[in-house]
Amino acid sequence: MTPLLTLGLALLIAALLWRFWPAPFAIAFRALDRRHGRLRSCRVSTGSIDWHMLEGGRGETLVLLHGFNADADHFNRVARHLSRHFRVLAPDLPGFGETRVDDPPDYRISAQAEQVLAWMDELGIQQCYLGGSSMGGYIATEIARQTPDRVRALWLLAPGGVLEAPHSPLFQEIAEERHNPLVVRDAHDFRRLIDYCFVHPPWIPGPLMRYLAARAERRTIEHQRAFDAIRYDSEPLDVLADGLATPALIVWGRSDQVLNPAGAAILERVMPNAEVLLLPDTGHLPMLENACTVAEAWISYTDKRARDRLES
Repeated sequence: MTPLLTLGLALLIAALLWRFWPAPFAIAFRALDRRHGRLRSCRVSTGSIDWHMLEGGRGETLVLLHGFNADADHFNRVARHLSRHFRVLAPDLPGFGETRVDDPPDYRISAQAEQVLAWMDELGIQQCYLGGSSMGGYIATEIARQTPDRVRALWLLAPGGVLEAPHSPLFQEIAEERHNPLVVRDAHDFRRLIDYCFVHPPWIPGPLMRYLAARAERRTIEHQRAFDAIRYDSEPLDVLADGLATPALIVWGRSDQVLNPAGAAILERVMPNAEVLLLPDTGHLPMLENACTVAEAWISYTDKRARDRLES
């Protein structure tokens, strides 16, 4: 076999693997993304939950909680900018990502908060900065409500659960009893959800796209159950946050089609120590779409708070 024919055959095999066996390529891309974010993968157990988490950086502890149908890898890009200032810890929440559970978890926000607190106890985290994207911001607020002494400040990235906010385009679909775009049934649904989440979608390699879509498809029924528990069996965020004195930086994309950015003003009104940053030309996941700006805003916010404490 000539060298040229050998090369052609190798390229053909690689192309077939790229198209029909995405897992190895997806895992490799994900590992590179974590390394770029200066994060490493590790595991810890609490009771029946075998947690997968990402950890990296140095400094004061910053716990980051991902959103619905997501995982800790949503923080890889922003972690690159944060790791010189904070020890970043981001778990895959039970029922999502690579965290394993023996029994279906309780997805109510109060129960998810208790699960995260048990994980924090296992890691010896007595006090930390606490951030969350979408569902993760909802959970983070409930943790601050349950244990205000453990949360130095909240970083809420388009948090879910603001019942008073008008419907976003995505939630209008749900209200009209069409298919819930957050519950992925196939690759088409996954691509459609990405379109909802971003103004300028980041590049996602084909194998990683297919891998994530297939993972979400396998969990369709479970994620519908999770959505119902969060949406209908949990206290609204604007109720949980009412009067919450924990300092908070609320960051929201002005072009968010998943959760209406009007929620930011509602939370600012009910949280006495909240500040709001609205980002132009940004969608539902600002830490992915605008990672540097979002990280700099949080670093500046915490630096200012530290200076104020020294002066007081």
